[in-house]
Amino acid sequence: MATQAKAAYGTKLKMGDGGSPETFTEIPEVGDLKGPKVSVKTIDVTTHGSAASGANEEIIPSTINGGEVSFQLNYVESDPVHIALIAAAQGRTKKNFQKVNPEGTKTISFAGYVTDIAFSDPVSDKKQADVTITVSGGLTFS
Repeated sequence: MATQAKAAYGTKLKMGDGGSPETFTEIPEVGDLKGPKVSVKTIDVTTHGSAASGANEEIIPSTINGGEVSFQLNYVESDPVHIALIAAAQGRTKKNFQKVNPEGTKTISFAGYVTDIAFSDPVSDKKQADVTITVSGGLTFS
């Protein structure tokens, strides 16, 4: 069977402006992008009676966590979207985001907080920032 893998190059990450209707603007200069994720927490419900079924631990699913979205970007100090990311972090403001596949046909939508921006200015490389968005609430796949 031939692979159905697709290149990730061209994926877009967009941030909403909070308006009604909300407008999403692409975050420019994004490099490697990781997340979000679907992580189901579990609760251990093992009892003394579990021994009757071979002493196996038993679990049940609990809450779902969307994790984090992390990425590197070529930091442009004058870019309005980069400035808005910093303002969202400093203001502890929940924002809506969209991760759009390269074809523009599939989107993962989520809300989250910009929880970390780490700037780097290497002597022989570009200005960069490592950004982390912590997801708050569910993920919508469309």
